[in-house]
Amino acid sequence: MLIWRAISEPSRRAFRWDAVSGVLSGVYFGAVFPFLGVIARSDLHASYYLIALMAAGWSVGNLFTPLVAHHIYRRGKLPYVLWPWLLGRAVLLLMPLATVAPTFVALSFLGFAVSALAGPAYAAVIRDAYPVERRGSLMGLVRVVAVAGSIVGAMLAGLLLDQIGFRWVFPAAALVGIAGVASFARIGVLAEPTPSQQRPPQVWDSFKLLTRDRDFALYAAGFFLYGLGNLILGPVIPIFQVDELGITPQWVGYLATTGAAFSMVGYVYWGRVLDQKGPVRLLLLVMAVAAVAPLTYFSAHTVPVLLIAVAAQGVAMAGAELGFVNAALRFGPRDAVVSYAAMFAFLQAVRGIPGPFIGAALADVIGPRNVFLVTLALWVISAAILSIGGRLLARRGETAS
Repeated sequence: MLIWRAISEPSRRAFRWDAVSGVLSGVYFGAVFPFLGVIARSDLHASYYLIALMAAGWSVGNLFTPLVAHHIYRRGKLPYVLWPWLLGRAVLLLMPLATVAPTFVALSFLGFAVSALAGPAYAAVIRDAYPVERRGSLMGLVRVVAVAGSIVGAMLAGLLLDQIGFRWVFPAAALVGIAGVASFARIGVLAEPTPSQQRPPQVWDSFKLLTRDRDFALYAAGFFLYGLGNLILGPVIPIFQVDELGITPQWVGYLATTGAAFSMVGYVYWGRVLDQKGPVRLLLLVMAVAAVAPLTYFSAHTVPVLLIAVAAQGVAMAGAELGFVNAALRFGPRDAVVSYAAMFAFLQAVRGIPGPFIGAALADVIGPRNVFLVTLALWVISAAILSIGGRLLARRGETAS
C-alpha cells in the first residue's frame, strides 16, 4: 500500500495492465518453456545440436537489437513491444505441424528470435511507466503475479501433455499469451520519441558505450560471463534429465512449479535489493545463490534432488532478470536507454548463439554431468570482474542509479 500511494495515477494504470499481462504471459511461459527441451529430446529424439539451436533462438533475435534501437529512436516505442511479442507467440499456433524434431525446433527457434526484438522498446516503455525510485519494487511485484501464472501454466501442462500432447497444449498456451499482449497494449505508456533536436543514435553508437562508459563495460562483462554459463547449460539440463535421470513430463511440471514458486520470493526480495544497492551488488548476490544449482546437478542421481537446484535457479533467475532490465535504465541517461538496452541484448546474442552449442559439444566430449563444473568456473571469473566494478562505484559513492 505504501508503494501504491507513492506513485501517480498513470503509473498505477501502467502497473495494473502490466500485472494483467504478466499473469497471462506467465501462464503461456509456464506451459511452454520448461517442456520444450525435454519434449524435443524424449518425444522427437532431437540431437544435442538441434536442442542447442532451439536454445540459441532468442540470442539470434537479440543480434538485431542495435538496428531496432536505431529504427525506433524517433518513434513511439509501444508498438515495437507488441508486434514482436504477438508474432513470436502466434508461431506456436503452428505446433500441430511439428511431427518431427526439425520442425519443432524451427518453430520454437522462430518464436524466440522474433520475440527478442521487443527488448529495447520494452526498456523504454518501462522507463516511462514507473518512477526510478520505485521501479525495481514495482517490476518485482509484476513478476510475482507473472510467476503465479507460470505456476498454473506449468501444472496444467504437466498434466495435459501426457493426455493430449504438445501439439494441442502449446497452441492453447499461445492463445493465452496473445491475450497477455493485448493487455500490455492498454498500459497507457507510449514511450514517446526522443525530442527531434537530439541526433538519432547510429547503429555503432551502442557499441561505443563499451569504451565510453567503464562502469557499464565492467557490469556488461560480468553479466556476459554469468549468462554464458547459464546458456551453456541450456541444452545440457534437458539432456541430463532425460538421458541420465529418466525424467517424466509430470516431474518437469513439478520442477517448473517449484522454480516458479521460489522466483516469486526472489522477485520481492531482489526488487528491494535493486532499489537500495544497484545492479552490480545485486548480480554478485544472485551468483552466490545460483551456484547451488550446478553443484546440485553435478551430484544428482535421482530426479527429486533437482528440487533443490530449481529452487536456487528460481531465486537467482528473478534477480538476474530484474538486474538485466534495470541496468540499462540505471547506467543510461533517458535519451540513451534504447542504446544501452540494445547493447545488452546484442551481448546476449554474442554469448547466446555459441553458448548452447558449446554446451552440446562439451556434453558430447566430457559428459553432461561435468559441464556443470564449467559453468561454475565461468561464474567465479564473472564475480571477480563484478567485484572490481563494484569497488570502483563504491569509491564514488554510487550504485549505478
